[in-house]
Amino acid sequence: MESLIVPPANVSIVTNDTNSLDNESDSSTEITEKEVVLDSVVPKPIVLSEPVFWCAISYYEFGDRVGETFHASQPSVTIDGFTDPSNSERFCVGVLSNVKRNSVIEKTRNAIGKGVRLHYINGEVFAECLSESPVFIQSPNCNRRHGWHLATVCRVPTGCNLKIFNNQDFAALLAESASHGWGAQYRRQTITSTPCWVEIHLNGPLQWLDQVLSQMGSPKIPCSSVS
Repeated sequence: MESLIVPPANVSIVTNDTNSLDNESDSSTEITEKEVVLDSVVPKPIVLSEPVFWCAISYYEFGDRVGETFHASQPSVTIDGFTDPSNSERFCVGVLSNVKRNSVIEKTRNAIGKGVRLHYINGEVFAECLSESPVFIQSPNCNRRHGWHLATVCRVPTGCNLKIFNNQDFAALLAESASHGWGAQYRRQTITSTPCWVEIHLNGPLQWLDQVLSQMGSPKIPCSSVS
């Protein structure tokens, strides 16, 4: 697959060591060994494990979540606007109802069509636009990799795909909008201003981050309102 490239938007290691002094004279001190002081508890490496469901997908209309969260277990998942019952490889948002739905939302839902297909391959996630309308994707992981501003929104035309996540780069949350873009260059400034959008959580990286933070524990220096 080839990632879609769009024009970029405008985007110390401190070590503590103790010197061991082996020889000492009246006029000088010779450093013969450097000793690195380690904590008494050596942290164990935490391996990223793959959960049964690699991602969770939630569908929104403006600021309201509609329907239940879809949990994906298959490496390829399609999000479309049809009304067939969802299965392990397909999340059909066309079947979802919302009493607050208006004509703007209906028009956007009609444009979803074949939607987007997500591919999860060896720790990487690709989004492929199958719809006749472009989709707009915001992924901090993708933006960081290309050197763009983290809030950059990418327009993915029909038939194109974009690598939106890589485990090596690591980001856990991305958002995707159907048909309507948002951000500084659009009339809609935030994603909750778009009629239809989905939010995708990558479960493996989120669980890995939670385990790392748990192992780190609380900071040794108390935090204050000015920290």
